[in-house]
Amino acid sequence: MKKNLPLFTVLIFILTLVFSCNTEDAAGPDNNSDDEDGIISPSNADELSEILVFRNSEVINESALPQSSSPSEAPVVSHFDKSVSYNAGSKIYIPVDVAALSEIDGVYIQVEGASQYFDVPINTTTSNGTVSVPFTLPSEVEEGTFVLILKFYDSDKNISLSTEVIITVTKPSKCGVTKVSGGEGLTSNLFEVPNTVGQIKISYDTYNVKDKIDVFQNGTWIGGTGQITERNTLRKAADCIVATESKGYVGKESEFLFNYNPDYGTNIEVVVSGCEDGGTKWEYTFSCPTENEENELPAVNTLEVSSIENNTVVAVGDLISDNGSAITARGFVWSTSPNPTIALSTKIIDGSAAGDGIFVLGINGLSANTTYYLRAFATNSAGTAYGTEVTFTTTGGDNTPSFELDGTWLHSSGTGLIISGTTGVFYSFNSNWQDAADHGIVSLGDTKIKDISKVSDNKWTCLELWTRRTNGVPVETVWSYEGDITMSEDGNSITIGSNVMIDGISNGGSQVFVRQ
Repeated sequence: MKKNLPLFTVLIFILTLVFSCNTEDAAGPDNNSDDEDGIISPSNADELSEILVFRNSEVINESALPQSSSPSEAPVVSHFDKSVSYNAGSKIYIPVDVAALSEIDGVYIQVEGASQYFDVPINTTTSNGTVSVPFTLPSEVEEGTFVLILKFYDSDKNISLSTEVIITVTKPSKCGVTKVSGGEGLTSNLFEVPNTVGQIKISYDTYNVKDKIDVFQNGTWIGGTGQITERNTLRKAADCIVATESKGYVGKESEFLFNYNPDYGTNIEVVVSGCEDGGTKWEYTFSCPTENEENELPAVNTLEVSSIENNTVVAVGDLISDNGSAITARGFVWSTSPNPTIALSTKIIDGSAAGDGIFVLGINGLSANTTYYLRAFATNSAGTAYGTEVTFTTTGGDNTPSFELDGTWLHSSGTGLIISGTTGVFYSFNSNWQDAADHGIVSLGDTKIKDISKVSDNKWTCLELWTRRTNGVPVETVWSYEGDITMSEDGNSITIGSNVMIDGISNGGSQVFVRQ
C-alpha cells in the first residue's frame, strides 16, 4: 500500500554536474571532433554524453527517458534557470525547486538527442532540503549550445515532467581585452589573469533592469555589487520585487574593485544574474591587475558601535572623502583579532555606498560574550582605506532576546510576507504562488497567515493559506486546520509550519523565512 507522505515545501536543489574527459576515445573523421586537439562539439549528443560523469550515477543505455507519472502524483518543478552560459573548463550549477508527495530520491539526466541517459541519486538529508552534486564542463568542449533534459523522481518512484535547460558554452576571456555582454539567464565567464598581485576593476552598465555581479576565485567570493555570496547557492532571483539594490541587484553604470592574489588561482569567474523574466541587458569590462599607485585612497573613519547585544551591534562610520575617485564599496569588517581587513569573510558592505557622509549598518551573527575588533572601510580605484579600530564585547549568552514577530520576512524561493498583529500578507510570490495568481486565485496583499496568537517567547499559533490543485493547476485556496510559527534564537528567522486536509489527504510542511 502506498504511504500518504507529507507534501514537503519548496526544495532548493542545487544540481551540479561533473563532466570529465574520456581519454580512450579517439576523434574520428566521421564525427564533429578535431583530430589534433580533441575538440568536442556540443552538437554531437552521443559524443558529448560519453564524456559526462555524474557522481554516483548509473548509465542507462536507452534513448528514451522513463515515462512521467500522472500529474496528480508526479513531482512538480516550480522554478529553475531555463538557460545558463558558461566557459568550457568551468563548474556549472543548475538550481531547481521541486515539490513532491514524498522525498526526492534522484533525477534522470540526458543530453538531448543522446542514446543514453544517467540516473543520478540525490541526497536530501541536508537541512532545508538543499543538496549539491558536483559539476564541471570539460575544457575540450567547443563553443555552442546543448540541452540537458531532467526528470526528477521521489521515493515512491513518481516521475516529474521534463525540465529542459539550455547550456551555452563559451571561451574563457583575457583580462583587459574583452567586453562581455548579455541578457536574460545566468551567465558565467572565466578570465585568464596574469601572475601579478594587484587590484582588478570591473566597469559595468546594467541599464534599467537590475542585475547582480559576483566574482569568485576557486569558488570563493572576492567581490561584486552585493555582499558575500556562496557560489553553490547562486541563482537568479525568483521575483524581481525581491531583487533589491541592498542585495546587490543594480541597474546603473558604475564600477567596483577587488583584490587579486594569483596564489589562489589565476582564473577568475564573474557571474551575472538577474531576476526571473526580468528582460535584462548588461555589459562590463574586466581590467588586468594593477596597483593603481597614482590615485589616492579614500578617507574614512569609524565613529562608534552601539546597541550591543548577544549577537548583534550597530556600527557607524563616516566617509570623509573619496579623494577624487568614485567609491565602489564601503562598510565594516570585524574579527576577534586586531586589524581586520576586507580579505576576511566577516564584513558587511553598504549596498547604497552613495556619496560622502555618515553610514550606519546593523551587524548580525556575532557570538555572545565575545570581544571584537571592528573597522570601517572604503574602496576606490586606488584601493581600500580603513578607519580607526573600535573594540567592543557582546553581552552574555544567557540573556533572553526580545522576540518581535511584526516585520518583513522573505523565503529563499521568493515568497515574501509582511506580518503585523494577527495577520501576515503577501508582498512577493515565488513561482508556485505566481502560478496561483495567474489563475486568479490570489493577489499581492492577500492574507497568507491569520489568527496569530502568541503562546511563548518565541512561538505563536496561526492558520496558514494553502492552494488546492487539480492536475497541477491551482483551483482554490484552503486554510490549514493547525499551524505554528517558531522564531530562531537570534530573532532573525521564523519557521512557519501547518497541516491541511486536501481531497481527503492530510498534508503538512514548514518553510523558513528570514527577517529583512
